[in-house]
Amino acid sequence: MIVKESFNLRRTLPYVRFDLLLAVVSATAAYLLVDVADISWLALPSLVATVLGTALAILLAFRANTAYQRWWEASTIWAQITGLSRTLIRVARSLTDAKAAQGAADPEAVRAWQHDLALRQAAWAHCLARLLRRQDATAELTRLLPADEVDLVLAADNGPAVLARLQSQAVFRGYAAGILTGLDNFQLETALAGLSVQQALAERMSTTPIPRPHDYLSRMFVHCYVVVFPFAVIGVVPAHRWLIIPTALLIALYFRLIERVGAANEEPFANRIQDVPVTALAIGLERDLLELIDVSERPARAVPVDGYLW
Repeated sequence: MIVKESFNLRRTLPYVRFDLLLAVVSATAAYLLVDVADISWLALPSLVATVLGTALAILLAFRANTAYQRWWEASTIWAQITGLSRTLIRVARSLTDAKAAQGAADPEAVRAWQHDLALRQAAWAHCLARLLRRQDATAELTRLLPADEVDLVLAADNGPAVLARLQSQAVFRGYAAGILTGLDNFQLETALAGLSVQQALAERMSTTPIPRPHDYLSRMFVHCYVVVFPFAVIGVVPAHRWLIIPTALLIALYFRLIERVGAANEEPFANRIQDVPVTALAIGLERDLLELIDVSERPARAVPVDGYLW
């Protein structure tokens, strides 16, 4: 996620250089043919630029808005994951602390069970973040889980789903050991079910892009408008018609940047600078979960690097 307030123009230009080149060629051709060579019939009616520009602006606005909605939905999904994970560990601790206080369960066994549940949930968050970005989660899993569980998760096609199963099994082991009683396990299973739903939503967001015609047509329409614009405007310029060249550059830059912003935001888990910062969010969630079970040694908070938070 971009958190800095200023942008580096050199990192922006590669995304728009083709359209800028196209604008220079088209505007130069319009100037030479219409103004210098006096081929007046090549000067199109200005209404062409007005109508096409309006239609293109509406299309790009729809594209950018749709892409931002996807980014916001991805952020909302991760907020739900954070809330459900905190609820899971908070409720688990409250229920099991009560059993220890009543003498119904061994306090050391309760603490160990709470610790394992919290670490496994933190590992689930990290594993999901890595899965969405198609990255390796070995480092996080090795740090948080026992070796047998690490091997099991790494061998799976869907590591978070396996971790969810291990969480469910841990809940029922706690029930069998007397750490949980009555309907305690159903409360925890409800939170686990909610987390599985949010995982599925995040995976859908990661694997299902905006329909490709939206991307292709918006790019093609920008290219066409950049070519047509100089020929449609030069006829209404009374003097200094060479100014059509820098004007065409500005128009190309404007429309192309809007189109690229929409294209960049449509994939919120693509491990790019515009991403939802799932790595930082997973680290923050791990800190929260460990704090809920009174673990003082927690990972440092994620900080932006060169203005980007990952």
